[in-house]
Amino acid sequence: MHRIKKAGQLLVRKNVSMEDTYLQKLQPFLDKNNGNLSAAIRDAIELADAALKGHESVEDALGFFTDEATKYPAIRDSLIESGECILISQLSFRWLIENLDGILVADELVSELFNPYRIKNVSELLEYLNTRSRNLGWEIEASFSKWEEDRTEVIIIEHGDPSLRSFLAEIISIFLARYLNLDVSFVHRKSNSIQIFLKEYIFETNVPPGIRKNFGVLDSTFKEIKSRPDFWTSLVERYRLQRYERVNLNKDVFEIFLSGEVPDMTSFFEASAGKPIREIPLCELYVICKELILSTQIVSDIERTIEGEKMDLKIRHKFSNENVILKLVELFSKIFREAGHMFEVRIVSNLIIFKFAEIC
Repeated sequence: MHRIKKAGQLLVRKNVSMEDTYLQKLQPFLDKNNGNLSAAIRDAIELADAALKGHESVEDALGFFTDEATKYPAIRDSLIESGECILISQLSFRWLIENLDGILVADELVSELFNPYRIKNVSELLEYLNTRSRNLGWEIEASFSKWEEDRTEVIIIEHGDPSLRSFLAEIISIFLARYLNLDVSFVHRKSNSIQIFLKEYIFETNVPPGIRKNFGVLDSTFKEIKSRPDFWTSLVERYRLQRYERVNLNKDVFEIFLSGEVPDMTSFFEASAGKPIREIPLCELYVICKELILSTQIVSDIERTIEGEKMDLKIRHKFSNENVILKLVELFSKIFREAGHMFEVRIVSNLIIFKFAEIC
């Protein structure tokens, strides 16, 4: 090593040994500097200094600038420049997905992401998703298998951001329903994966029940709120202020109550069960009673107890007027009599107890 002082600068001369591979990597710098190796090395050092900024180590910087890592920004930049995509933070994206949970993704968005004219089966769908995931750096992997117990077809979506994983699971499921005649029987969510269990379904106009149950439980509710926002905003505010101590009845039922009579609720039970009242077993009647109470709030709650070969239904209420309580007894008695069940009734404080001679 030699030190030379030149024009106020200290120059250090060193003998540097390098393999031909590294000289070839310096070739762009040599071309720029007309073959001057010292000048080429100085330019390479300047570039390395700029590249290391923002990285904790040389290895970290090398990892960032490899071909595998830099192809994602290049693709993303082209999508942003074309106006096809925008860039938002991961926190904002998660907020959007989590606050739209239960609302189905629009068909237009599904067909925009997965082209139904090019994708004709499940394998092509998953292959396209995996390719797009690699190109855009989603780190999502999708695969297809058959459940060993009953050979049920299962799609598995693994890794990547949990919110993105859930979003893609919903879009895939809607695509399968609309274009490949498949519905979702069950969705199993784990910490790092989502399993979608499939079943055959002929898609016509309505959303398949499995899609609505697993991904769109709030979809119809949200659409109804958007169609009449003033009404629903006012109603929710009243329920909230009155701590849900309100009764919700159909006009015809309310009219019968005003006339002093007790309405017949048989049609509600038949519509809920999809069969005549006489064909509804006692256990199913109990479930529909729960639904009736939840939607109308005419009483507080209903619970079931089974002792030996007998079953009791206990209805809780907050009424104190004896005539009102007797009308409640008559209301539910009509239902159970129409269904053909034998029972006895007891009134104890805020409880109406129906004691049945049989169980489910």
